[in-house]
Amino acid sequence: MKTKEEIQAIIGLNVRKAREGAGLSQFDLALESDLHRNMIDLIERGQTMPTVFTIYKLSEALELELSELLIGVK
Repeated sequence: MKTKEEIQAIIGLNVRKAREGAGLSQFDLALESDLHRNMIDLIERGQTMPTVFTIYKLSEALELELSELLIGVK
């Protein structure tokens, strides 16, 4: 079983890779997802556990399936 910190790190890495792959800055992603840029930064650094709704908002902004941001969590 993974720890909370490991899961946060995995989600953060997935978000960062997807954001960079989409050519977006943290600020751009924040605007697209209606989140604060600081929240994007905390998520990407694995410093906070995003809610399912937050992951959903990010996946919509990145035009991904929600599950793509959870790859590796299992």
